[in-house]
Amino acid sequence: MASKKVITVFGATGAQGGSVARAILESKKFAVRAVTRDVTRPNALELQRLGAEVVKGDLNDKASVDSALKGAYGAFLVTNFWDALNKDKEVFQGKLVADTAKHLGLKHVVYSGLENVKRLTDGKLQVPHFDSKGEVEEYFWSIGIPMTSVRVAAYFENFLTAWRPVKASDGDYYTLGKTK
Repeated sequence: MASKKVITVFGATGAQGGSVARAILESKKFAVRAVTRDVTRPNALELQRLGAEVVKGDLNDKASVDSALKGAYGAFLVTNFWDALNKDKEVFQGKLVADTAKHLGLKHVVYSGLENVKRLTDGKLQVPHFDSKGEVEEYFWSIGIPMTSVRVAAYFENFLTAWRPVKASDGDYYTLGKTK
């Protein structure tokens, strides 16, 4: 791993971070430092088997973020609004990574962001899980971190789980809702 530049992947055992980590590993151009809260999860062990350096990390802890980014060339960051259902907490996480990336001189960060609906509508509409990611994007840009935002509003897999189509009782249409 020492001969390749390191890309730190936050959320590496989740759907988005996991796919990013696997794609980087398959390219063999960079080394992957996969960050997860639980290094014993099957997804973490699989990433380790594929050649990633798997490290324990928590986006709410500065020392943890410092450790995860130290010596990295770049990073992929996905924050998780749904973990705490808290916009401020998600913004804190994103800004912590941005500040640390700036301090450590990372060359580039790819952030899984979304539009800041509140700003775009002059406060008429608010979508907290969009607004928080948009606020983080804006912060990265404001402090001069080379950053690319990837905007993935939903996953196809959601239609197999949380948004699984349910046929209406009269059989004429489907609704998207929680499975029972």
